[in-house]
Amino acid sequence: MLEIKNLKLSYGSTQILNGVDLTVKRGDVVSIIGPSGTGKTTLLKCINHLVKPSAGTIAFDGIRMDFGRPDKNAVQAIRLRTAMVFQQFNVFKNMTVIHNVMDPLVVVQRKSKDEARKIALQELERVGLSDKLDNYPSQLSGGQLQRTGIARALAVKPDVMLFDEPTSSLDPELVNEVLKVIKDVTSSGITSLLVTHEMQFAKNISNRVVFMDRGVVAADGTPTEIFDTPSSPRLAQFLSSERAIQ
Repeated sequence: MLEIKNLKLSYGSTQILNGVDLTVKRGDVVSIIGPSGTGKTTLLKCINHLVKPSAGTIAFDGIRMDFGRPDKNAVQAIRLRTAMVFQQFNVFKNMTVIHNVMDPLVVVQRKSKDEARKIALQELERVGLSDKLDNYPSQLSGGQLQRTGIARALAVKPDVMLFDEPTSSLDPELVNEVLKVIKDVTSSGITSLLVTHEMQFAKNISNRVVFMDRGVVAADGTPTEIFDTPSSPRLAQFLSSERAIQ
């Protein structure tokens, strides 16, 4: 469904992605782990074209983007079939919860307000926020804000969900409520890529785990292969340090 080849990106003289290769099958739940600054978030942003790589290709279910020869139509086609959940929630502070979820349906997908509201109600119920429809972001907890972001992403019916460290901005007591929603989403069969530092969660929900280091995919395998029988000293060192932190 998704094939990434030799993806490269740099900021000035700093190389962030150094030739990423990754293939994702339909229905995969892929957790992406690795040290900070190694390009995990940047990779997700490249898939959704929030940042532009300097080289490489992304093929998405028959649509191909070659960053040596950019194609605006291909970019738009892939954007319409992906949705991203951000670290910092990215909700509109001047809109109520339900209007935050309705907005992309009306503005981007050109749905009627009645149809958009119906879809928004379904997704907000799915994430446990049907009692917060008319609340503004300032009235919500961090967990509720992130669940609003997840509902908004689900509402556009994406083929692929991209989660960028969705619990990193939450107080510890709010993490589990968001992880539960993500588990429900991924268990529904939607193809998902999840950047996370929650190692046990990644092990439990993923059918594949990717370890990124120094801007490349340094290991790729099942959760058992990655966590229980790490293939390199570098991966073992990283996992040991994460366990020490947790």
